[in-house]
Amino acid sequence: MPQPPDFGPVDLPPLAQRHIVAVMERALAAGPERPAVRDTERALSYGALVDEALRLGGGFAGRGIAEGEFVLLMLDNHLDYVSCWVGLAMTGRVEVPVNTAYLGQILAHVVANSGARMIVIEAAYLPRLAEVADRLPALEWVVVRGALPDPAPTLPAHWRLLPFAELPAAPATPASLKPWDLIGILYTSGTTGVSKGVRVTHAHAYGYATPLLYGPVRDDEVTLTTLPLFHIGGQWAGVYKAFIGGASAVVLPRFGATSFWDDVRRYRATYTLLLGAMANFLYRQPPLPSDREHTLKRITMVPVMAQLDDFCQRFGIEQVATGYGLTEGSTIIRAPMGHAGPGHCGWLRPDFEARLVDEHDIEVADGEVGELIVRTRDPWAVMDGYHGMPEATLKAWRNQWLHTGDAFRRDDQGRYWFLDRLKDAVRRRGENVSSFEVETGINEHPAVLESAVNAIPSADTEDEIKACVVLRPGQQLDAPALQAFLDQRLPYFMVPRYIEFMDQLPKTPTEKIQKQRLRERGLTPSTWDGGAARRPR
Repeated sequence: MPQPPDFGPVDLPPLAQRHIVAVMERALAAGPERPAVRDTERALSYGALVDEALRLGGGFAGRGIAEGEFVLLMLDNHLDYVSCWVGLAMTGRVEVPVNTAYLGQILAHVVANSGARMIVIEAAYLPRLAEVADRLPALEWVVVRGALPDPAPTLPAHWRLLPFAELPAAPATPASLKPWDLIGILYTSGTTGVSKGVRVTHAHAYGYATPLLYGPVRDDEVTLTTLPLFHIGGQWAGVYKAFIGGASAVVLPRFGATSFWDDVRRYRATYTLLLGAMANFLYRQPPLPSDREHTLKRITMVPVMAQLDDFCQRFGIEQVATGYGLTEGSTIIRAPMGHAGPGHCGWLRPDFEARLVDEHDIEVADGEVGELIVRTRDPWAVMDGYHGMPEATLKAWRNQWLHTGDAFRRDDQGRYWFLDRLKDAVRRRGENVSSFEVETGINEHPAVLESAVNAIPSADTEDEIKACVVLRPGQQLDAPALQAFLDQRLPYFMVPRYIEFMDQLPKTPTEKIQKQRLRERGLTPSTWDGGAARRPR
């Protein structure tokens, strides 16, 4: 197997110190007055954050929530969320983040499957909880942040409502944490079945978030966090990463392409995480004289856009990192600052093992496509299983390797190239087609804002390719012109037969395109058919 370049050691602390109490103790020792986190309304030093978090921990304890118990958080991005999460983690309780877009059956499943007796929820989301109350037998405490809606929803008589402002109590004592203690249960999106709750240990969360994977720790970093805190990209790769490095974080309600650089300047941010779609939105904005007048110099971009060099030149970005991670398995592959490039995810981190295998778990050769399966050399650094789902856990851990469900290839330099989710793979004209590579080609057209590709079953037993395309505001493009553009850039078997222009793509609150909904959409009256005969050129 090719060896990765020597990026220097990843000097993680001893396993026993990979938990949030140790992180906060190091930060306090460096100076409790140092800035830790702020939102649009207020700011907290490390000393103030720990004090507020432990008071909330005391409030959980005072309502009968014991160490090891679960508490659901259905909250927006703000400091109250951060303090709740830190308070639960530091006192040995377990956070269960809830996607704020959830409602109906999926909300009922997450709440019921967790078994939590308490939820902390924005008042605006309380009616959704009330609608599924009859399916939540374990729930007892409902802590409401904000004014109750008018009219107030009808709630079960046994639910005990508590205003969030009344939750804090006398500070709790930090727990004596172990690396195998749970820090959270994080529910993955259920695209082929119900959502699964990933049981995350403290060591697992630390290993995902540590900035040591990307280069030396910088305690002067100001991290701009625009991704939702209920998602690992916002909570771990954003805020927790800053805490581990002894730096500070800025939490904003959401990402906005037109306001992003103003936010960077306002908060003097030096680092951020951008999903590839977010970077593309910024790149597609009209150029401004002020594009380089800001403090942001280092970013992590996932995945890396094809126009990376132009992006960095335009916006004055000096270093870019990237990586590949998943809720179940930490950040497994990474390209440290200055080593990111379009298409690849980087190199395997030194404390993990990885294989690329076929459907029978037989290893494939370098250059061939296989599913990425992994395991860690350190205990407790990947998930502790799916909560209440032993069969799903066994399936994920088939043959004692964690199966990611993602198709990769590895080149002769040891770099890993993500190709697709296995369930999104397309088989056409005897060739395996990466929807990611087709989307990259489509997105190179100057009129295109973003795109998504999925398979359409063919009468010839394989697949045809459909592209759903969103144009930049004010731009015009027709399907034959786009297909002709792609004819010059992609192999014939990768050029979509079907093209549909849409006002927007269906997405999750974390800006991931919901391809399952596009597959279910199939062909519509507005889908253009470019013909079945796509011949070699």
